[in-house]
Amino acid sequence: MITGYPCPAQGFHDKRIDLNSLYIKHPTATVFMTVDTDRFRNMCIFNGDLLIIDRAKRITPGSLVVYESQGEFEIGRVCNIKGEAIVTGSIIYVIHTVK
Repeated sequence: MITGYPCPAQGFHDKRIDLNSLYIKHPTATVFMTVDTDRFRNMCIFNGDLLIIDRAKRITPGSLVVYESQGEFEIGRVCNIKGEAIVTGSIIYVIHTVK
């Protein structure tokens, strides 16, 4: 005997979303970094956000990147970096914490 309405999710329980296959194009060159400052609010990057950085992605003018300058990691656009800097990689995603 069947009673009630069928579950709308019936048949979908086997389908899983693999975030790695959807968002990580170069697994061996992808790194994650947690932001620990609010200095980048003007770029909509906040304290506690998770950055997904692709070190293999081609960097072009205007790319948002993580770079090292004077021993510190910084975030900036390629056209706005002043002085000597070592680019770590291109930021491909910013994951915000919902509070």
